[in-house]
Amino acid sequence: MNGQLSNPDAQPASYQRLDTLADYNAAFDLLLGRARREVWLFDLSLQRPFDRPRRIELLDALIAGNRNARVRIVLHDAGAVPANCPRLCALMRRASEAVSICQTTEAARSAADPLLVVDGQHALRRPHHASSRSVLIMDDPVAVRPLHVRLAQIHEASVPAVATSVLGL
Repeated sequence: MNGQLSNPDAQPASYQRLDTLADYNAAFDLLLGRARREVWLFDLSLQRPFDRPRRIELLDALIAGNRNARVRIVLHDAGAVPANCPRLCALMRRASEAVSICQTTEAARSAADPLLVVDGQHALRRPHHASSRSVLIMDDPVAVRPLHVRLAQIHEASVPAVATSVLGL
């Protein structure tokens, strides 16, 4: 991103095309920093890079700043989250009412476009998980609405996947 997001295709002001994964990650963190109420994320899985200290600090600040804040994460494969994301799991233990991780059922397995929606105002979407290209939408609830609806549909076709505590007998 080099400090600024470029807009080479003269899209509406709220749209910015990003061409690299570095730009995608910078935009992802930018949107997390703007979150005030709600973060929805869909991805195939969460890898170690997701668990960056700054990212978890941003989610923690969101939850600390608003007792009604929610972080909803939906993944195709949530099995590696405990190993790949110990900071996120620790946040889930501290704020289990605010953070949830679900795994898609067969009904949503065809989704292949990682998607982040923040407060129904901002979104970041990669058209396909294998692509480095993405689109950032800022301050445009009308443009974000269909993506928010899509995320809600994916969430409905999922089941809880990561427990927030370990019960011992």
